[in-house]
Amino acid sequence: MKQSRLASAMIMLSFAAPIFTVQANNDTETNDELRAELKQIQQRLATLETQDSEPSTPSDTQFNFYGSLRPTFGLTHTNSDDVWDVGDANSRIGFATEHQLGSGLTAFAKGEFKVDIRNDGDFGDARKAYVGLEGFFGRVAIGKQAVTQEIIYDPVDIFNRSGTPIAYDSASPFRLNNLVTYRKQFGDILFSADGQFDGNKGSDGSDFFNTGLRYKTELIYIAAAFYTKELEDGTDENTVGITLAKNFDSLYLAAAYQNIEKDTVDGSTLDIVASYFINETYKIKLGIAKYDDGGSDITSENYNAYNTTLEWHKTSKFSTFIEYQKKDFEYKETNDQIMVGMRYNFDYTF
Repeated sequence: MKQSRLASAMIMLSFAAPIFTVQANNDTETNDELRAELKQIQQRLATLETQDSEPSTPSDTQFNFYGSLRPTFGLTHTNSDDVWDVGDANSRIGFATEHQLGSGLTAFAKGEFKVDIRNDGDFGDARKAYVGLEGFFGRVAIGKQAVTQEIIYDPVDIFNRSGTPIAYDSASPFRLNNLVTYRKQFGDILFSADGQFDGNKGSDGSDFFNTGLRYKTELIYIAAAFYTKELEDGTDENTVGITLAKNFDSLYLAAAYQNIEKDTVDGSTLDIVASYFINETYKIKLGIAKYDDGGSDITSENYNAYNTTLEWHKTSKFSTFIEYQKKDFEYKETNDQIMVGMRYNFDYTF
């Protein structure tokens, strides 16, 4: 905008200069009048420069378009079979927008969708789809979104595959539809609560309730949460989880534990992870997981799992990795997987 205005002014000046010359030669104007007209033009140019240097009024709406494509290729080995396969580690594409309403209120919305690289590469189910309002009272949202239990699983969700954290994924939810959420920050403490209200399930009230507290600083991360949900057989599942995480410069350590009660059966999940930046480019990750569904026969899915990953981070947008995972089931065949993969992230704000 600034260049176009200056260019227009210079063109006007180029047309004016010959006229001034003719006028001077013809003695139709005095030198004082010419200098006065030239001064007016200079003042006009200075005014244009000042206007262009002033910051424009910021927009009251922000729009963010983002995505992460995560193809994998690897081998799954059991005692009875070997399978090579192209997979997908939760590729997604989405948008997020915020609109300033004034008086300290902000409206926000988000839509995020799976990208099915494993099959046709088309868009899959919605991962998130919600609208909300944020203000002095906190943050309220309605739609499909992450549950409060995210404060438990997020610190240990560090590996490059779907189905992580390993033990947590075997038992607990990540995102739910028909969800109403509330979040409120009190300094370093976050209070979170949400409930699922699905009329198709025939329940008179909430089908799922989740609440928790998180304390997060540069020094340490501590979280505790509880959820209860109604199962298909009419019984309730009650789960309590705790998480502890700590950064030591290049070293990161985290652990998440859940105790799960289903009627007369008690189960648990345990995920312990560590990551270490060898240098600016290479990172190594280690993980141990234990899942106990409370069963003690061949129908049980009990297992211990181990994970080792080496990542190559060329830039913040692109990385590659090689990952090995072993699931040692108590009553089933041991499962070994080794795979390589790539991750390309993009994020644009308008």
